[in-house]
Amino acid sequence: MAPRPSPAGLAAAADLHARGVTEQNLGHLVRALRLLNGARAALDAEPALAASPAGEGLAAAIWISIALNHAEVRGADRGAAALREARARAARTGDPALLVRVHSQSALIALRIGEYDEALEQFAAAETMLEHADDNDTFAILLNAGTLRLFRGDLAGARSSLTRAVDFARGVGMRVGEFKALHNLGYLEFLAGDLPRALHGMNETLKLGADLPRGIPLLDRARVLAEAGLTREADVALAEAGEIFRRDSLAQDLAEVELERARCALVAGDVPAARRFAAQARNRFRRRGNHRWRRSAETVLLQGDLAAGRPASRLIGPASRLKAELEAEGLPLNARIAGLIAAEAYLAAQRPDEAAAVIQSVRPPSTSDPITGRMHYSYVSARLRVARGEAAAASRIVRGGLRTLDAYQASFGSIDLQTAAAVHGRRLGDLGIAIALSERRAAAVFAAAERARATSSRLPAVRPPADPEAAELLSELRQTVEGLRGALQDAAAMAPLLRRRRELERAITARRWTLAGSGDARPTARLEEVRAAASAADTTVVVYVEAEGELHAVVTGRGRMRLHALGPSDVVTEQVRRVRADLDVLAQPRLPGHLAGAVRSSFDRSTALLDRSLLAPLGVDGSRLVIVSTGILGQLPWGTLPSLRGVPVVVAPSATAWLDASEQDGAGGRRRVVAFAGPDLWRAEHEVAGIEQAWGTAAVHVGAAAGRSALTRAMAAGSVVHVAAHGTHQTENPLFSCLRLADGPLFAHELDQTARTPEHVILSACELGLATVRPGDEALGLTSVLLHLGTRSVVAGVARVGDELAAGTMIAYHERLAAGEDSAAALAEATAKADSPVPFVCFGASWRRGFGARRPRRVP
Repeated sequence: MAPRPSPAGLAAAADLHARGVTEQNLGHLVRALRLLNGARAALDAEPALAASPAGEGLAAAIWISIALNHAEVRGADRGAAALREARARAARTGDPALLVRVHSQSALIALRIGEYDEALEQFAAAETMLEHADDNDTFAILLNAGTLRLFRGDLAGARSSLTRAVDFARGVGMRVGEFKALHNLGYLEFLAGDLPRALHGMNETLKLGADLPRGIPLLDRARVLAEAGLTREADVALAEAGEIFRRDSLAQDLAEVELERARCALVAGDVPAARRFAAQARNRFRRRGNHRWRRSAETVLLQGDLAAGRPASRLIGPASRLKAELEAEGLPLNARIAGLIAAEAYLAAQRPDEAAAVIQSVRPPSTSDPITGRMHYSYVSARLRVARGEAAAASRIVRGGLRTLDAYQASFGSIDLQTAAAVHGRRLGDLGIAIALSERRAAAVFAAAERARATSSRLPAVRPPADPEAAELLSELRQTVEGLRGALQDAAAMAPLLRRRRELERAITARRWTLAGSGDARPTARLEEVRAAASAADTTVVVYVEAEGELHAVVTGRGRMRLHALGPSDVVTEQVRRVRADLDVLAQPRLPGHLAGAVRSSFDRSTALLDRSLLAPLGVDGSRLVIVSTGILGQLPWGTLPSLRGVPVVVAPSATAWLDASEQDGAGGRRRVVAFAGPDLWRAEHEVAGIEQAWGTAAVHVGAAAGRSALTRAMAAGSVVHVAAHGTHQTENPLFSCLRLADGPLFAHELDQTARTPEHVILSACELGLATVRPGDEALGLTSVLLHLGTRSVVAGVARVGDELAAGTMIAYHERLAAGEDSAAALAEATAKADSPVPFVCFGASWRRGFGARRPRRVP
């Protein structure tokens, strides 16, 4: 008599299988495979059990699960072999529930390796058998069919499938399933071009629980951040996702991470890293037999090769082959990228006719295409026109492309995203400036520079709604920052506080990324407007531009406009860094005399060299100046240069921003002056007392009264707000630059909570005039945030300054300001009388007592 199958053995094998499926759904494939193999072994240990109908059905189910595991961990061939075994076993049982699961798993494996047509066919077969599927299989079919439609660009179909998947998961209590479907709906918004909405959806999804799969959400979120221009933040998320995928042996996902890191590195200008990551991704995809994804990696690798200066003739063939293969696969976006790479290679090889033929053969981008693709198409098209000697046509293409980028930046309500997105127009803006410089026309260079820089200053500020959760996070961040101050000498205590600080900053920033913008950007100022305003103010406007490592300046004033070539930019950059470093040393109290002398000599040499390089060729001696800076020049204490001592100078992000900030109606009005003395700053109370005396009517806050709420109220109601308090510019995360007040730090992030900002703000301590210059030449810091929110004029330091020097200079400054001098002239006079160099700068525009309310800004 044959042995009877053991119910206990069947239950044990089924339990192992169920646990394996759970681990697989969570992305833990190594653990999953161990459990699945254990389930197989439990069946094989009892031949009678394995041969029974229940055993055969369970074995088929186990092999279906193993097939996906093998496809993910060991490659497409091993996955296909396991799938054949699963299909054969399911067919022998004749169980429709197993057959629908085979179709669903076949579709998912095909989807993961990029075989979209096969995946569509298998999903269609599975959907016809949904009545036989259990809850897990039904949800998997809805989720993965929606994901496939996402990849194929059928967003309406994807939305329908994914919404059904969410509803189904909620109905049967599948928390992991709900999480995945909601996340994919957020990713759908990204593909639809609404990045703030995508980030909002992804944020909400994460609230479902910290124990849910994190790898794919991190990867997809990084894709959204990279498209927004936040390549550093994207790379941090990708590195974390890569560790998860490496730990769980998820080769496909790890290769996708490497590919995205290559793209981030390319945008950030780190070509060696881009090539390294792209090559790793290509090799990993190749080993898996995933040729669709392998071609994507090869495309990015070719972009890296082109940027690295590899011989163009060697890149034409591979790029053309990739274009043809991607077109054959029905991937027009990827094919266009490969085609544009081929066109760039032809242009580099001085074969414009062949480049033109390639460009004509690719589909032009639509408004729904990624911004990176649209900018790439405009750039290569403009370069073709340049190669053909059609400079005017090339400039028109550049203007059109930058208008597209303006609208893209305007879709964001967060100044963080607005400034970050400028990176996508960097090459196009540089090309526009290069075209204008080649024509040697000052007016053309001015116009090209205005189009290419500081779009964020032309966007309306978006004040976020009240956010209690963000307020709680900020409160904890304040406590953490204060804790770090108390733990400066304790490395062990600092480590967890630093980690928590970064986590809180990321969480707070992420909430602001979900704000949508108005979609409108004010137009750049016309040259005639700027010239008229400069003439009326008896001011000379100097616009600095950099192209191919060389600095140039456009000078507008006194009825003339001139273009000057100034020489290599790296020499100037090095001297600016030295000047600021020397100022930081000179600001130290009790500096030994011999060291002070040596540092002062170094400072004098550097400022003299900068004077000769940046100003002497321009012929602007003694003129009031508006300086429109580029890159690190915005961090230069211009008033310390020998020829500018006592000369009124304003530094602005663009001529358009200066013009907008300067427009006033001239009507008189009462001005409210408020001054704050922060904690632990020697001479701060003396400083604000001097300000009170200078104005006679100033409101002064000292001690416990100089807190955050008082400053916030002053920001909303004051005309002139002076803050003598310690502060910090945070280079890596500039929106968390802060002022330290009696009850803790006030962050730049919080300033947009007020309905308005003062007309004039003075930050007299530390280096709060500093800003982080992003790859798109957009600056971000406490000062730039104030200007963005509507403050006309900000006086702040770009290097450290001694307390006594700051107090004396600021009292003298306010005495002149109260007497009716404008802010630029008052600062120039106050700093000229100081015995030591003073690194204060007047940013934005000049402000004067007695001017009235600001005119409404021009609209498109």
